Amino acid sequence: MPRKSPWHSVKEDVHHDNTECNTGNNIEAENLRQGTGNKPLCRECADLGAAGR
Repeated sequence: MPRKSPWHSVKEDVHHDNTECNTGNNIEAENLRQGTGNKPLCRECADLGAAGR
């Protein structure tokens, strides 16, 4: 499963850790921050991880 260090958007309530996550990949550069931001994992990332992707 393509994973990397977590990232998040200052405009979202979740963080991402899967490079196949469409939502995580569509974060605009000015809103992108590294780390979890103390936010829960995005549902799309969680589902991709559970599916082994």
